[in-house]
Amino acid sequence: MRNLRVILAILLVTMACEPISERKQPPPSLEQLAADQNLNLSGGQLAKAYCGSCHIAPDPSVLDRPTWESSVLPDMRMRLGLIIPEDFGRTMPVDMNVPEGVYSPVPLITRPNWDKIAEYYLENAPSEPLPQKVKAKPTFGLPIFNVIQPSFPKSNPDLTTLLAFDEKRGDVYLGHRFKTLFILDPSDGFQVKDSVFIGSSVVQICFDEESNGFELLTMGGMDPSNDSLGILTRYDLHDSSNWESKIIINNLMRPVHTTRGDWNSDGVEDRVICHFGNHIGKLSMYLSEGNSFREVVLKNLPGARKSIPVDFDLDGDLDLLVAMTQANEGIVFWENDGTGNFKERQLLGFQPSFGLSDFSFEDMNGDGLPDIITVNGDNADQSQILKNYHGVRIFLNRGEEEFEETWFYPIYGATGLEVADFDLDGDMDLFTLAFFPDPNQSPSQSLIYFSQSSSLQFDPFVPKLSTKNKWLTLTKGDLGGDGDLDIVVGEFDFDELYQAPKDNWQPILIFENEIK
Repeated sequence: MRNLRVILAILLVTMACEPISERKQPPPSLEQLAADQNLNLSGGQLAKAYCGSCHIAPDPSVLDRPTWESSVLPDMRMRLGLIIPEDFGRTMPVDMNVPEGVYSPVPLITRPNWDKIAEYYLENAPSEPLPQKVKAKPTFGLPIFNVIQPSFPKSNPDLTTLLAFDEKRGDVYLGHRFKTLFILDPSDGFQVKDSVFIGSSVVQICFDEESNGFELLTMGGMDPSNDSLGILTRYDLHDSSNWESKIIINNLMRPVHTTRGDWNSDGVEDRVICHFGNHIGKLSMYLSEGNSFREVVLKNLPGARKSIPVDFDLDGDLDLLVAMTQANEGIVFWENDGTGNFKERQLLGFQPSFGLSDFSFEDMNGDGLPDIITVNGDNADQSQILKNYHGVRIFLNRGEEEFEETWFYPIYGATGLEVADFDLDGDMDLFTLAFFPDPNQSPSQSLIYFSQSSSLQFDPFVPKLSTKNKWLTLTKGDLGGDGDLDIVVGEFDFDELYQAPKDNWQPILIFENEIK
């Protein structure tokens, strides 16, 4: 036990001197901590040791005291296997159908040590959520976009789960929660030109360059679950009207994103699928082997959100950048040796309540090095409060796998991002979406266009909209074929899950670029 205490002392001194996301030495396991019943540590030290054994230890200031006390701390305690009399009447893990291994069946912490941790958070947390830092107020009205909201002569609930632009054919694809993929024609006022009935909510589409086919990723159950009902399916159009489907990969754990690339250098495209899951999940690569795929699990944890194939280290083969969310939040780099074997390295790490939702890898300052742009604001879990650290960030690429945060704009509930030179002035701009905005902010900041006026200086603009819709999805593309990029955003209103639609269907908003 003496050796464990020495290790803990060294780790705690190290964590006190460096940002916790940069520590290199792994912390002791929960089992090691539980084995030493004589830990003489303060509440803050215990928090770093216990919380840091699973993810970046959160600072007390990230949540207000009532949220810590009523929601987050009780769940963390039960994950450590410590059940107390006050839990009588509370929903327990056994009642939530949680798989084994998520909540410990035996206590991994003593009651006195847990009380120290709880006291540390409750004494140091603010009484209410901290306000956003002072920021540039958005201008009301967009400088280069004309806003159009098409109306469809049918009654459907506004439950858009996917938006994608097919550059080859010029169509917009809209996925609906009620098991339908709609194909919209921009040249005909975005009216429906075709539709495909699918098995469940669609979240990702990959178009073929050489055919009219595509691959479609469906979630199975969209709501939080630990089921394996997701499917990657190929669709091909025959006789100009009949769609034929073929399952490529099934038994996916609530997948949310897929991408294609040749990671094992055999000339055949492989697949990467983000099994977001719930309590369990994984990030998997499916390497081509003849007419089938061999699954390689890159990360056996829930929360894989989005992957970007890129030759990150410029050695001639394809690597992978991934946004991992849930507790272990961060941007992770998987280095490929050229044959489909990978080494994992974390480029950025965030605290569990960060709510990472989307990211891009683009050169934002024109120095030739792609930078990481993130939006964070997922706010649907145990701490549904306004968070002053939600927003959009730029991490400049300093080389040698080092990224430095150089720009931040606070946005409550930020969840979507598109990056491009929308105004065609030679630098990159941003368009963000927030599914969990502050409803009391006026004007609404659920959609913000950031025009880069000078190096890493951005002017924010919000559209003039008469209603506060719940925007969930967005995509970009040259919808008019005129050489500039437009934006399409899609609405997802949970209230419409349980009531019949009253008006014509208006699921999308078009930001028509008028720069050309």
